[in-house]
Amino acid sequence: MIKKIKLMKNISSAGLFLKLFFAVLVFTGSTFAQVDKNGGSIYSIFGLGDLSYSSSNRTDGMGIMGIALYGEYTNSNNPAAWTRIPTTIFTSKFNLENIRSSDGINTSKRTYGNFEGFDLSIPLNKGNGWIFNLGINNYSNVNYDTYFNGTVDGEDYTQTYSGNGGLNKFNLGFSYVIFRYLSFGAQFNYAFGNINKTVNIDFTNTALFDTKNVTSDNIRGIFFNTGLIFHGFGKLFNSKKLDNMTLGVFVSTPTELKSDLTGKYNRSTTITDSITISEGKLKIPLAFGVGLSNTFKNGLTVAGDLYYQKWDDYTVYGTHPAEIKNSMRVGVGLEYTASRKQEDPFFKRVSYRLGGSYTADYLKLNGENLNIMSVSAGLSLPIGNYNSLDLYAKYNIRGKETNGLIKDEVFRFGASVKIGELWFLRPSDEF
Repeated sequence: MIKKIKLMKNISSAGLFLKLFFAVLVFTGSTFAQVDKNGGSIYSIFGLGDLSYSSSNRTDGMGIMGIALYGEYTNSNNPAAWTRIPTTIFTSKFNLENIRSSDGINTSKRTYGNFEGFDLSIPLNKGNGWIFNLGINNYSNVNYDTYFNGTVDGEDYTQTYSGNGGLNKFNLGFSYVIFRYLSFGAQFNYAFGNINKTVNIDFTNTALFDTKNVTSDNIRGIFFNTGLIFHGFGKLFNSKKLDNMTLGVFVSTPTELKSDLTGKYNRSTTITDSITISEGKLKIPLAFGVGLSNTFKNGLTVAGDLYYQKWDDYTVYGTHPAEIKNSMRVGVGLEYTASRKQEDPFFKRVSYRLGGSYTADYLKLNGENLNIMSVSAGLSLPIGNYNSLDLYAKYNIRGKETNGLIKDEVFRFGASVKIGELWFLRPSDEF
């Protein structure tokens, strides 16, 4: 009895959570099972969870981050893209995901929904691209429920791992056309959130004490985004075909986030220990991206971008996790809008989107890189003069069913409502 209680108490540390769970993935793939309830990817147990690359539903439908994409939308990553927002815009985003996970033997399916955030963009001077923005957007998601069965000293037990939470970012920024053909934007971000992880050990023998170990990591800190978009290729090369070509760059500064890790440990039906495990810092690395876009006279927009983050510099309390590596994302997409004239028929003003992306994720498990392949499509349905309903569908694959890994197939449906209105604007010339 004493031996069993010691075993359960020892696995309560956060570091052993990861090590034990990783060992389960590697060595006991046949016993894997994902609890059929609201749970996302099993891989979100690592690092900060599943990172969000979403800038807007428009760019999600095109499979890109929109680093060089102007338009009547709010890009939550590159603030330089705001300079052509013509009216005050309020945007809110939602998504619904169905995820299928398999280790080659066992398969599970879950469906869950998320509110992804909102943005409010206010043009203060349309001619100069002077736009003010504030919002709250998703940074990462932790959402998993999984279990396995085992035996210790002849006693059967079920061990369950679950986690939830993640990080959001409160953003505040502005954009401005600093030269005739160069847009600039800067954004302050306050990252905040909790990552909660739970381990339950339930013995079949009711005479043995079950345990429940819970940790909560409160994380917060600031970082900055800044970007530039150049839109003078037509003038530079004396070609009207390049008048709408843009080149964008984007940088997210490295930072240190504060972390307070606390825990609660139930060792019996009546005893609960609550302690502060540790306090420290998470070092978040530099990220940068580059993009190219062009809109042709027939209403077709072609855009692509590349995003890179140096996760080799990521540390948790001064230590770099072995499973974390540098990440890169490449996306290419199309958008077609036959007409933007308000007097034209509805279906001529609908925007159609299509795209795809490849992500070298920031995880390396069992000596293998985890990569994500995705395809997406979307629509923008105009509602009145300044409003729209933006929809997209996305399918992606991550991981595989061999070498002790899990294959995730994710179907995502996203919707955003854009409400526009004229505020504060004074007549001025277009740039």
